[in-house]
Amino acid sequence: MHETELLVFRDALSALDAGDTGRLEQQLHDFAWLGRYSCRVGDLYEHGYFAGARLLWHVAGNPDRGPLPPNIVAVTRVLARHAAWPEDVEQTVGLILTSRRASEAGVALQLIDVLKGDGSFDVTRPGLLDEPLLNAAPGTAVALIERGATVELRHASALGDVEAATRLVAGSPSQETLEEALAFACISGQRETASLLVERGARGDMLLSPGGQSPRTALHEAANRGHADIVLMLLNAGSDPTVVDSRWHGNAAGWAEEGGHPDIATLLRLRENDPR
Repeated sequence: MHETELLVFRDALSALDAGDTGRLEQQLHDFAWLGRYSCRVGDLYEHGYFAGARLLWHVAGNPDRGPLPPNIVAVTRVLARHAAWPEDVEQTVGLILTSRRASEAGVALQLIDVLKGDGSFDVTRPGLLDEPLLNAAPGTAVALIERGATVELRHASALGDVEAATRLVAGSPSQETLEEALAFACISGQRETASLLVERGARGDMLLSPGGQSPRTALHEAANRGHADIVLMLLNAGSDPTVVDSRWHGNAAGWAEEGGHPDIATLLRLRENDPR
């Protein structure tokens, strides 16, 4: 029976990926258990945040399995009618908020609206914008702001919104707030807002935990993501390249190597030996 269920699930997933709402609806009608089925076979489904995934989770395009079908909103409506239990809705909304695919397709809030049609999705929740901005989904962040999400300094910095960042930094934020905002700018590769924050006193070598991640510095982030211009700017502003993160015990040069940026790693090692 297990193999049969897996085959039915994979067939339904094929219909989802193809945007075949008719076939998907028929399968959900014919197999009452399908919406509750948790897949635990295959690389994506055995470990990590997608282990035991339900069919509904896949509408987010996170993890990235390829382009979402153009009619993904209609596909989601079908699943919302047949396979949208509260716990699965919450899981799927979280996946949508952090989905690059949904952000690039401009459908994240439409998908959430389908799933949370009761109006219970709170765009004013503190830290909501952290989720898309730390996961390469700026389009979703912008859409949330248009809905009324609260923009803090780190969010404006990540979006490269110099005007908003200038306004927010005028309120004399703490050093930690400046450094956190700089980390967000480094993650997104926003040199202009990074430069603004450095001018206001951010250094980029304070260990902090953006979005609850393990401690690292803004310099670690810029190096790992290959933003050579920002790395050089931070070094010239006095950022210390010898600071080691507390989880992997690597400095910024090590993070640059891990990210596939040997030229940046070389620059950082030269500055470790000659900080002038």
